[in-house]
Amino acid sequence: MRNINVQSNLVDVVLTMNAAANHANDVLADTQEIADAVRGSGGTGILQSILVQDDDDNGGAIDIVILDTNTTIGTENAAVSMADNDNILGTVNVLAADFVDMINSQHATKNNLGIVVEGKSSSLWVAVVMRDAGTVTASGMTLRFGFLLD
Repeated sequence: MRNINVQSNLVDVVLTMNAAANHANDVLADTQEIADAVRGSGGTGILQSILVQDDDDNGGAIDIVILDTNTTIGTENAAVSMADNDNILGTVNVLAADFVDMINSQHATKNNLGIVVEGKSSSLWVAVVMRDAGTVTASGMTLRFGFLLD
C-alpha cells in the first residue's frame, strides 16, 4: 500500500484590471499569476474551489480561465480574442445568480470543481472574461483558489 501525502493550499490573487466600464464578453483581467499554486515544475493537483470577492458590487457573470503558462486572452476592456487554447487547463463559469449580495459588495463560491492541474513551474495563471456589462475599479476583485496538491 502506497502512502499518499495530500496537502491543501489557498492562494489569493487580487486582480489588476483597467478601471472602466466593460461590455459583455470583454476581457476583465488579462492573464495574471497564481503564485505557488503547485509544488514546482510538473507539480500536479486539483483546483477544488474558487471564491470570487467582488468589492465593486457588480455581481455579473464571469468566466475564470485557468492556464498553465502566461498566455494572453486579449486586451482588457476589449472583446476576448485568444489565438490558441492549448494552455487552458479549465474554465469556471460564475453566473450572476451565484453571487451573494452583501449590500456594498458581493461574493460567489464555486466548490467541488475537480479540475486537474499541472504546472510548468510552481505558478499557474488566471484570466477573467466579463459575461455581463459592468464597471470595475483597478483592484476591485479578488479570487481565492483552493487547491489539493499531490
